[in-house]
Amino acid sequence: MVGIGYVGLSLAVLLAQRNPVVAVDIDTSRVDAVNRRESPIEDADISRFFAEKELQLTATTDSVPAFRESDIVIIATPTNYDSSTDSFDTSSVEETIVLVNVANPNALIVVKSTVPVGFTARIREKFGLTNLMFSPEFLREGSALHDNLFPSRIIVGDLGERAQQFADLLAECAEGEDRPEILLTESTEAEAIKLFSNTYLA
Repeated sequence: MVGIGYVGLSLAVLLAQRNPVVAVDIDTSRVDAVNRRESPIEDADISRFFAEKELQLTATTDSVPAFRESDIVIIATPTNYDSSTDSFDTSSVEETIVLVNVANPNALIVVKSTVPVGFTARIREKFGLTNLMFSPEFLREGSALHDNLFPSRIIVGDLGERAQQFADLLAECAEGEDRPEILLTESTEAEAIKLFSNTYLA
């Protein structure tokens, strides 16, 4: 998991219930907090899970060894909107994709960061990647783990078998009586769903 913000940390905690997870961040204070089982963000459920659950979760600032040992690398780095250029700053996502592809070209790369429509297709073509997909998140800051535990839907922007496996991985870690709806789409459709959802909620 690349990025220990509310998206990355909540997903890391969710998945660490059943899977070994390494969270990567450049912020040493966040890394140290996670390793002490102290939440660096305000989220009551994450704090509760840290106190009560046995999680297979470690954090590090050393990304390359983590990438080499991973089957899936999920990217949740900031892509803040720049009003001066009228675009998202996707540089951290692109840099991470390049690093992962060099360290472990067999790893599945899943982008959770908010990106413009067409980003995944453009990066796939630019770097000749077949192992890159986008999966939107629909989380509220402060209750991100709760929203991951009880998702109304899981969307993955890819139609292949690995997309289904990733969606199943998220669904298996969720709680609640009903299995969440899983929807596999083309990458651009998934990116549009995320942006349209954000616009509607705003």
